[in-house]
Amino acid sequence: MTLAQARKRFPLVPRDILKWALENISDPQDLEVGLYRLDQARQIQVRYGV
Repeated sequence: MTLAQARKRFPLVPRDILKWALENISDPQDLEVGLYRLDQARQIQVRYGV
């Protein structure tokens, strides 16, 4: 996955975290699970103002 693809798929994850994750997490499945969970957490944070 490229940075542009990750940015489209997980729009709420900050760019610097996406870049770090892409460079440091070698397993694609672990990468997607982690970014998905972070995106979900950001959605909850935005929705409920936490």
